[in-house]
Amino acid sequence: MTFRLTKIDELIREQHYYLDADDPCYFFGEYTARQRAAYSETNQLIMNLKKGNERRGLQDYRYKGLAIDNVARILVKTISNIADLTFIPVPPSKCRTDAAYDDRMTAILRTAKTMNPALDFRELVLQNHSTIASHASTSNRPDPDEIMANYRLDAALLAGTRRNIVIFDDVLTAGSHFKAMKQFLRQHLPEASILGLFVARTAREADMASLFDLED
Repeated sequence: MTFRLTKIDELIREQHYYLDADDPCYFFGEYTARQRAAYSETNQLIMNLKKGNERRGLQDYRYKGLAIDNVARILVKTISNIADLTFIPVPPSKCRTDAAYDDRMTAILRTAKTMNPALDFRELVLQNHSTIASHASTSNRPDPDEIMANYRLDAALLAGTRRNIVIFDDVLTAGSHFKAMKQFLRQHLPEASILGLFVARTAREADMASLFDLED
């Protein structure tokens, strides 16, 4: 695979509406909306990763597990300072009691930890109620404050959190969920350094971005 860690810089930040200059965010690939899986390696990875529970038991569902393993390997291979970080997955749109609950981001981190036990991840943030998935909604998408209002903290997991926090999600589009997570975590971890890491960002046009390391 050809995925590389790339920083959101001033050349592409404006494509992600809610991001500011003080929102350090990184991604591994570029996802092109309204294109099929065959369009790019990243499109294929993201579409496999997002396969819903309704596909379970069908022949193509195994590609979801392969996608989870692939992202875990990319994560462990790319990030050299993993022992200094605590990863916090963005909660899925559905609550744990929902039949459509999909913990793909946590599954990636769980798999990555088997590859490198130094990785620390915590499902610190949970949702009170299930919502419509962002990729399934074409209008009336909630803003960060509305998203944050549906969050609650699993305080039992707070102790021992490392100072450097990585908000981990699959696709960066407007940045509303990242912003909601950052604002919410600031209330409980005011001294932490917080950044975002995404499997992919949604590309709105052809552009170039510089490569950075999480340690910079």
